[in-house]
Amino acid sequence: MQLGQELNSETVERLREQGEFLLRTYRAEFIKDPSSRATEASRSNVIALQHTLKQMYGEAVASEVADLV
Repeated sequence: MQLGQELNSETVERLREQGEFLLRTYRAEFIKDPSSRATEASRSNVIALQHTLKQMYGEAVASEVADLV
């Protein structure tokens, strides 16, 4: 499945923005303290987005969005 076939460009852009935000947040927390609760929570948010994309759109779409981020 191609990303563009399943999702419109606005949705793709929003998913990319959300993924980038979550990843930036995780990296910032990791730099502060790799073993903190905030770092773990941020990491969980990144994983949750990936898992949700897989459930909603399938593995191929989740991988393509991850590649955009």
